[in-house]
Amino acid sequence: MPSVILRDTKLQGNIIEKDSITMDGIILGDIKAQEVIINNNGNISGNIIADNNIEVGGQVTGDLSSDRIHLNNTAKVKGKLFHRNLVVDEGAQLEIAASTRKKITTSNKE
Repeated sequence: MPSVILRDTKLQGNIIEKDSITMDGIILGDIKAQEVIINNNGNISGNIIADNNIEVGGQVTGDLSSDRIHLNNTAKVKGKLFHRNLVVDEGAQLEIAASTRKKITTSNKE
């Protein structure tokens, strides 16, 4: 079942979620999950690792790593991106370095 962090919430520390997590609050720490969605009011200071998808509509200061990263037009991101697929909507504010990676299999390691 997905987790939700509401707008008036401020958390300090690392978060590990087995499924999906949606955030509107303020997080000071790293996040690891299957999918991470940061809504417009979300503000994250830390690295984010998601197996499947990261979607950013809010502000992130830190590195993002996922198969798919989608930066919405309201996103403000400062950090490094590690991804297979990257979508950047017009209007996103970025200070990034991006690196596309191949899918890792047993016969093809990066």
